[in-house]
Amino acid sequence: MRNVLRYGTIVGALMTSFAPAAGQSSPPDAAQPAQIRLTAAQKIAVLQAVLQDGGRVAAPASFQPAVGGTVPLSVLLRALPRGAAAQSPDLHGKKYTMVQNQVVLVDPATMRVIDILRQ
Repeated sequence: MRNVLRYGTIVGALMTSFAPAAGQSSPPDAAQPAQIRLTAAQKIAVLQAVLQDGGRVAAPASFQPAVGGTVPLSVLLRALPRGAAAQSPDLHGKKYTMVQNQVVLVDPATMRVIDILRQ
């Protein structure tokens, strides 16, 4: 009986040590930045690579992207062309969609907008 009580106390202590303090909550996806940092030259190169690729993906007109905002699952995403992904290591594995002649960069793991490139 003592061992059961001891283990229960240990488990309880461990569970409360990992919970956020009362009134505090950790931000969602704290490890993942909401936006990536690209230089002006990198942005231009990504834009050109996507436009040369045809920019064939277009999101619904009702979708209004904002950096850090969530992308609905109904929005079709396309992998970045190699030339675009080569501009920054942060772009590897990222996807894009087009909204009103803007390239919207998306992290497919979180479905969040990480940057919007305007022509």
